[in-house]
Order: sequence, then structure tokens, then C-alpha cells
Amino acid sequence: MSARSYQLGIVGEANYQPAIRRCSVGQCVHIVHEPDNPYDGLALAVVTVSGDTIGYVPRDCWLQDAVHDDGKGCDATIKSIGCGEGGKLGVVLDVCLNSKGFGERQFSRATTTARASGQKANKKTTPKGWLARLFNP
Repeated sequence: MSARSYQLGIVGEANYQPAIRRCSVGQCVHIVHEPDNPYDGLALAVVTVSGDTIGYVPRDCWLQDAVHDDGKGCDATIKSIGCGEGGKLGVVLDVCLNSKGFGERQFSRATTTARASGQKANKKTTPKGWLARLFNP
């Protein structure tokens, strides 16, 4: 019996267009936790095998709970790369959960760009459930 895969749209792609242009459908990517990310202590970055960030898992996504609450890991590949708003490329992943857990990496401004001002930082070390994140991002 093969593992069930789930489609997952990522966010922040507008900041990583050059890296996304180097990607292709079917390419394996890693999803890693950035515990020292100044914008979100629970951030899950989507990173190519060569180390380029192409976006992030949304804060209110079910995968956040699977990782932070249930200790799951996942295997991910790029399902599609499409042209979206303003001609920017967007990415959809195929994700299969596993029990291997997630890797971590240090947040680096070299691998990400500053987000628009006004976004709250979430530096809590205690993971919140999906309902709490929904009403208290």
C-alpha cells in the first residue's frame, strides 16, 4: 500500500522567483523548521536540494500541526509551478507524511528576503494547535 499524498500550496513565492525559475515539476524538496526565524518561530521553509528557499508552509496549514504537535516528517516534490497574480510563479507540492521527523536550519537573511513591515513575529516555543493559530496568529 503506497503512502497517501496531499497537495499543498506554499506562500511567499514572490520573494523567491529566481530560485523557483530553476525548479521543475517532480523535483524533490525539503521542508525544514526554522526555529530562530524572527517572523515566525514555527516557520517551515520549503528548500530545494541545492539549499535555495522557494517559499514557506502557510502558518494555518494542517502540516504545521503534523510537524509541531505530532512530530511527523514528510517527503515532498513539486507538483506544479504556475503563473499567478502579476506574472509571479506559484508552487504546489505533493506531500507524503512519514515518521522520520523534520530537519532544522538556521534562519538566514541570505536565504530569505525581509517580509513586509507590520507582520507579527511569532517567537513562541510552545506549539499552538490549529484553532489557536487561526484566531491568534
